[in-house]
Amino acid sequence: MLYVYLFVCGAMIIFNIVTAVLFRKSERRTEKVSKNLRYAVMLRLKAAEAGSPIDKNHKLYLSRKLRKVGNMIAFDKMLEAEYISHPQEIRNYLHSLDEVFISLMAYYMKRNRIEAAYFPYIIKKYRVIAYRSFYSLEGALLELLNEPSIYCRENAMQALYTTGDVDCIIKAIKTIDRSDLFYHRKLLSDGLLNFAGSGNTLGKKIVENFFDFSVGMQVTLLDYLRFSGSEYQKFALSLLINEDLNDEIRYAAIRYLGKYPFSKAYEALCGFAEENSEQKWEYAAIASTALGSYPCENTVHILKKNLYSRNWYVRLNSAASLKNLGITYSELSDIIDGNDRYASEIIRYCLQRDYSGEKEAVHI
Repeated sequence: MLYVYLFVCGAMIIFNIVTAVLFRKSERRTEKVSKNLRYAVMLRLKAAEAGSPIDKNHKLYLSRKLRKVGNMIAFDKMLEAEYISHPQEIRNYLHSLDEVFISLMAYYMKRNRIEAAYFPYIIKKYRVIAYRSFYSLEGALLELLNEPSIYCRENAMQALYTTGDVDCIIKAIKTIDRSDLFYHRKLLSDGLLNFAGSGNTLGKKIVENFFDFSVGMQVTLLDYLRFSGSEYQKFALSLLINEDLNDEIRYAAIRYLGKYPFSKAYEALCGFAEENSEQKWEYAAIASTALGSYPCENTVHILKKNLYSRNWYVRLNSAASLKNLGITYSELSDIIDGNDRYASEIIRYCLQRDYSGEKEAVHI
């Protein structure tokens, strides 16, 4: 047994040594290729300064050389270093390589998914298609949204965000929505915030196309609108009062109106905050949080009443909102010293700690 143990330890040591040698060799090769690429690119940049266009041979050289991921990594490393001192020159240089990028995109899309995911990352990093029509690459990136690999789809979306093209992004969202592949809603709602174009224009386009999307995507897009601004209060209210819509959409509308107070929504929010047998408890729980943004005597009355709810989440959210409204211990003494143990405990719990909402039923 001892000999077996020694053999395993020896094999692990040899493996680590061989791996270290190979990695070092790979790093030296990357540095060498990066140096050669830098030399070739700098020659082209100097020629461009003199008024000479990028010649065909250089483009063929890049199309052939960059088909290896290792060489693409070296190219990335070189661009990273040169971009610091020559940002505009590097941007102009990359914009002159359209045929190269089309050729490489077609090649990498046929490779394994890890390699295919790396190329959109380069497009996004150096904003190759930013603020200009590049239908060939945009079309290829839209195709990648149907790939099973989440890395392919996310990198493709990140590249598309740089276009600043609202119609392209709407098309991409619809492609994701119609796919059977899972795409985490937070990944998309947060990603849309990286859109390089006008967020206001994108928001209006989303509202315009809202009912073309599935319920799940509608909730995701409402999350994005909640993060992006307060211009959609009327739209959120119209969703909230529409009884034909899915509950999740209406929950998202309440969250939006909780973040961006809208006087015309107050009456509806009060109605949802007051529990009744005809509605789900989630409405009262989320609306109780939203009312924390609507300070007035009636709000305090509703929230204090909700402290006696049978549902723990309704009580918790109401107590948290009362604290956020600045209601003091003395103003709640009738509840704290009252006969309802659960109401007393929940308000004590919120007043005596720095409440962060981590245990809220449905986050606002």
